[in-house]
Amino acid sequence: MMKIITLFKKPVSLLAVCLSISLCSCVDNEEEINTSDHHISQDIEVSEMGKWLPGTRNDSDADFNIPVLHFRNEQVYFQTIEKLNEMSAEKKKVYFKELGFNGAYTLWSQADEELDQIFDNADTLQMEKLIGEYKIKYERLFSFNAFDKYDATPYFSFTDNDLSLVGNIKGYVVIGNELKAPQKNTPTYDMDETAVATRAAIFGANRTNFVGFQKATVSVKNKNAISTMTIGRMANSFAVLFNTKKKVALWNKKVKTDYSATLYLHSTKMYKSKHYIVSPYGMEIFVLDLDIETIGNTFDADVDDFKCSIGSKIGRKLFHNIQVS
Repeated sequence: MMKIITLFKKPVSLLAVCLSISLCSCVDNEEEINTSDHHISQDIEVSEMGKWLPGTRNDSDADFNIPVLHFRNEQVYFQTIEKLNEMSAEKKKVYFKELGFNGAYTLWSQADEELDQIFDNADTLQMEKLIGEYKIKYERLFSFNAFDKYDATPYFSFTDNDLSLVGNIKGYVVIGNELKAPQKNTPTYDMDETAVATRAAIFGANRTNFVGFQKATVSVKNKNAISTMTIGRMANSFAVLFNTKKKVALWNKKVKTDYSATLYLHSTKMYKSKHYIVSPYGMEIFVLDLDIETIGNTFDADVDDFKCSIGSKIGRKLFHNIQVS
């Protein structure tokens, strides 16, 4: 559950605050937002953290200057998340630009694109120097893997699937008169493709953590990117975890991409089930409408036409006697 801080304050007037790398520059973009094709200005506005934090403003407290989205109510909040999850990456960027909000998603996208340029164009002998400079540049905004020094991926300083999309860089939003904090105020690093669900949007709300099954992973390689598809479960439902990483020399970074595959499950309890797996717009976990009891705790799986949008390579694999864990 997200932490809730209830503040008895009136909603603030519309102020579009653009967060730069220094977290202090602001611009007034009210006219542009009011004329947006999305017609969202009546239900969503860009406010400042300082107007919703308890206590008095401290000039040395940078949090007061950070922009935060203010949603009129919970219905608008959840509808916005649902709408954004159906958008491509480019459409998300346009949405937030028209809203005038540089939050978690926008800032992360900018940093990730810069890191992509390093991985795609840098000489391997320059990687350590360039990534070192990159981490110094973004250390105020993001967290870097404390357990794997060769993971250059920028991670949020918090863990919350929804707020990594609509939250500010600290993971906060305002709904009604309530300032909502992320589920965890610590990052979740990507430790293992088959065991860890990252903070990307999950297909289905309020799901428990993904559990990958042993020896149930298929992979494809497109240039310097390796994509994996792991069969597992979310609670009592079968699920699939997708993951893509670029690797150059010893260094690696996570990549957001779109996935598709055809998955057949069969066992002594069910001859064959057919599920076309489509993971739209970078979702990394896809939950099947199929419960564990229907198939049983031991089953076979056929993966066909596994591919992602960053390349044309196709993965296929047959799995026998997978054990549900």
